[in-house]
Amino acid sequence: MKEIKFGKLKIGGRNPVIIVAEIADSHNGSVSTAKKMIKEAKKAGADVVKFQLHLPDVEMVPNSIKMWSGNLYKILKKNLFTPEMHKAMMNYCKKIGIEYLCTPFCPEAVDILDELGVKAFKTGSGELTNLPMHRKLAKISALKNKPVLVSTGMSTWKEVREAVKIYQEERAKENLILMNCTSEYPPNDYTHANLGLIQKLQKEFRVWVGQSDHTLDNYTAFAAVVLGTKVIEKHFTLDRRQKGPDHAIYLESQMLKDLVGGIRKIEVALGDEKQISKEEQVVRNWAAHSVVAGRDIKKGEKLTLQNLMPKRPGSGIPAKFLDKKYSSKLLVKKARCDLPKNTILKWNDIMI
Repeated sequence: MKEIKFGKLKIGGRNPVIIVAEIADSHNGSVSTAKKMIKEAKKAGADVVKFQLHLPDVEMVPNSIKMWSGNLYKILKKNLFTPEMHKAMMNYCKKIGIEYLCTPFCPEAVDILDELGVKAFKTGSGELTNLPMHRKLAKISALKNKPVLVSTGMSTWKEVREAVKIYQEERAKENLILMNCTSEYPPNDYTHANLGLIQKLQKEFRVWVGQSDHTLDNYTAFAAVVLGTKVIEKHFTLDRRQKGPDHAIYLESQMLKDLVGGIRKIEVALGDEKQISKEEQVVRNWAAHSVVAGRDIKKGEKLTLQNLMPKRPGSGIPAKFLDKKYSSKLLVKKARCDLPKNTILKWNDIMI
């Protein structure tokens, strides 16, 4: 699979995991708060901040949805960011050096974001089965080479397959990133995290996979990185105690910083070359075993399993030469000099 370019970032391959701080609507409709959040996310080490573009009268039947925080229509109206406000956020992100990402919730919002010049799109799990919207996104993606991150929560495998097929048909699959997701806020039962789906998504659809994570901590995000995810998305807030739709499940600044730091440490820890480091060699020198005189050995005496034994440290002839696989190079040879008990044998102690 080819790496995917997203602004100054690259997704996939050996590139660092992309960390997305999902601001959503936790700015509570305030531009100054949103800018402060962007700045804090950047300071914590996030690569991307993500917003949501809502057109409440277009995307839903007014006053028809009551969620855990109340009437969704009224919540969205109260916290609404206009396209002009989103443009201001894009400009601020560019100014401080962090990528801007946004989720549209209807085809009209897709058009607005495209006109604003976004570099990528992110869809929520609720939009997975909105195939006309994905068709529009796929066409834009193919034409303008824009990545599309697609969340797969609360969906069936068949529905994921149907969505992916849209991108195949529109020749945009190379720009597709599937986001493993559990649409619970938060998922209190860790068996619902289904991190095993990460590798299944990779195997079947041959696309880069990310993790959109709603847990209250960072453990599943860390595990997702080990399993091969290339994008980690976590909700972000300045204060979990704020009033709002999802503040209780959002990471605060220090938690986001811990997430970033943990992921960066995990990435460098995932090396797959078996080699002895300089630091290991120091330990190996004393922890490994050498061939040692098990008793006093006289000059000219034959070396046998009866007068030799393995002991630490590992600074002499390696203990493997007492095993039958290598022993022909050592056993029955004669001692070049007297070898008192506990002498660590060197090759120059032996008559070759």
